[in-house]
Amino acid sequence: MVGKLTWYRATSSIVCALMDHPKYFNKTQCLKRAIDEKNGIVKEQTPQTNRQRTGDLLEPVLIQEVANRLSLTNVKADIDYKIEHSMLPLEASLDGLAEAKDIVVKENVDKGIYLPTATKLKLNGTIPIEVKVSSEFPHTAPPEWLGVLQLFSSMEILDAEYGVLIVLYGADLRTFVYQRQADFAQKLKEVVLDFDRRVDEEDWYIPENTEQAYTIFDKATDEEQTLLLDEDTVEDIDQYLTLKGVAKQAEETADLLMTSIMCAMGNHSKGRSEDYKVDWGVRNYKATEERVIPAKEARSIRLKTPKITRINK
Repeated sequence: MVGKLTWYRATSSIVCALMDHPKYFNKTQCLKRAIDEKNGIVKEQTPQTNRQRTGDLLEPVLIQEVANRLSLTNVKADIDYKIEHSMLPLEASLDGLAEAKDIVVKENVDKGIYLPTATKLKLNGTIPIEVKVSSEFPHTAPPEWLGVLQLFSSMEILDAEYGVLIVLYGADLRTFVYQRQADFAQKLKEVVLDFDRRVDEEDWYIPENTEQAYTIFDKATDEEQTLLLDEDTVEDIDQYLTLKGVAKQAEETADLLMTSIMCAMGNHSKGRSEDYKVDWGVRNYKATEERVIPAKEARSIRLKTPKITRINK
């Protein structure tokens, strides 16, 4: 259980998105949620996934086990309060906390202990602990989005020199021990202050794809007034339609080629040459119970992308 975070402020869990290392959400979605909450628009929280529920249940056990392996003391696993940065509008909720005094840690694969940024560390002081449950193939150095930048942010909030990231990959428990990164504090300051300003001013990030554009413009409010398109937009439309035509032709050609390959394979599940290997097997599905889809209220949702129609002149 953690303390309630204020979503219109930056939190350690969204730093990976703010630093352009997203996995499950991007910085525009984070900004949208923050601006909405600032304006009193609070959406229902997405229900936890089975993996997340499993992680919550296992957190205390995993933290204690890793603390034992690393000889950490004063271990806390059920932290019900949030922590706040003393200088930045940044908050975090911790999975665990511990203390260390002159504990020398080396990489030990047999114990699942890894040091991604060092060969040996001497732990001292407060140790923030982050726990993740992952379906990824086990890493020797996790990607930034898998708790690394979240842990680094908590280390900055606590002014901690060391931190521990626990990742359970199926039945493979791995512990990653990190030392504070010298250049991280400045990067964190820049993205957090920029995010805070954008929330206050409702200044959107420049969208990099249609998903981000839809996040910003998800409502059609000017339905009665037709926008007169400027020359730049007309040029964009011309290029878009040209590229769509090329892409459609390429897709049709690729489909014909795949048809030829399938005919060559026939009923064989495997094929090979000196340059290629072709697999055309089956995917097995387990039997499932019949599901009843719950009723939904009538609603209007803006189309994901505009529909463009050429006007004959």
